[in-house]
Amino acid sequence: MFLLLIVFLLLLSGMIWRGLHYSRQRLVLFELYCSIAILVLGVAPAGQYCLEQLIPAALVLNPMPISAGHYFGYALPLLAVICLAALGWRHSQSTTDASLLEQVVAQLKAQPYLPFLLLGLGILAQLTMPWLPPALRQVGHFGSMLFYVGSVHLLFWPGSWGIKAGVFVGLAAYLVYLTLSSTFFGDLLFWPLWLVLYGQLYYRWSLRTLLLAAMVALVPVLFLLSFKYTYRAQVWDGKKHSFVHKLDAFQKAAQSQTQETLLSPSWQKVLIRLNQGDHLAQVYAWVPRHEPYARGETLLAAIAASAVPRLFWPDKPGAGGEAIWYRFTGNKLLVSSMNIGIGGEAYANFGPWLALLVVFGYVSGLRWIYLGMRQLALQWYPALWLWMPLIFAGLIDQENDFITQLNYGVKGIAFTLAMCWTLHKLCRYLWQSSGQK
Repeated sequence: MFLLLIVFLLLLSGMIWRGLHYSRQRLVLFELYCSIAILVLGVAPAGQYCLEQLIPAALVLNPMPISAGHYFGYALPLLAVICLAALGWRHSQSTTDASLLEQVVAQLKAQPYLPFLLLGLGILAQLTMPWLPPALRQVGHFGSMLFYVGSVHLLFWPGSWGIKAGVFVGLAAYLVYLTLSSTFFGDLLFWPLWLVLYGQLYYRWSLRTLLLAAMVALVPVLFLLSFKYTYRAQVWDGKKHSFVHKLDAFQKAAQSQTQETLLSPSWQKVLIRLNQGDHLAQVYAWVPRHEPYARGETLLAAIAASAVPRLFWPDKPGAGGEAIWYRFTGNKLLVSSMNIGIGGEAYANFGPWLALLVVFGYVSGLRWIYLGMRQLALQWYPALWLWMPLIFAGLIDQENDFITQLNYGVKGIAFTLAMCWTLHKLCRYLWQSSGQK
């Protein structure tokens, strides 16, 4: 098992190195997608099996529900299919984003106010979200993400580095404030990564610089993951706490974590959180022994639910939820963010081998969506390319099921296109109003 863990670590390192190699030429979105898949479906489960061999069973917080042979017999082909579809097995890797990058820079040079307009709209959306009616909450969520989209635009803003650096420091402070207030750390971890992916195309940092930055960032990220549940438990007590109280609770949780050993429960929780393979294994253990294959039922429901607005289908299936988790794992949902993932749902519908074709088709579809949006940016509105993080933020993980991803993706694409069309018209109006010919 330790040998298998080393193999997965080498695969993950190879995928990261591939991403770094191409990062100056194009947006390495799908190298990121594959790296996440290898981490949560390969490295983390192998690490969990190794941990079970190292320490007494009584000290293991969350043992894998099936044997390693049973799990990896399904998971290895699944990972191979995901990577094959995501990396475009029929397409050349020599494609570059140089032309698109030039168009983006030219657009922001002509429209230097655009990043600040998006930042302002994003902050406004975040401030008004608590007062939005339920029917508009999803729109408000996407609106709040304009804050991050504006940050990506700011990378290519033609102003001085001093002003740009000052704005980014302010944005970073605001992001920390939002993270501590909400107690959710996903944006703090992923959006800086998006900025690096885009920034690398423009500023072309050396591989040595990127590797050094990654190693420096890895330690605080793992440390943060190790005590975030402790911090959350201290402020999720049903009371409304001030930011000062939350900051104090965060500091105390961090100080307490420094006293823990690597085999302590809090560090095991880091592995548990990364281990999406555990959710997959629960589906493998339950279906079809206790629950028959769904034969496409939940996938058809996901497609219909993502295509029809709730206004016309008030009781349509919701994204994620306890029902699908309990049906395909036989366990109660302990954490609201837990889900069986696209691999788990495909297996629960079609079995281990036909599920591979479904996953291959789905991931290939994600790639074609990106390529289509990229082509639209080249031909119509170059800055559309900078909105890819908004569309793919809910699509690049291996945790959410089909209905969650399809619902997010369809609405994200619709919101993005509507906003870009509006901004395109607005910028053209302002350009014409200024008297330019």
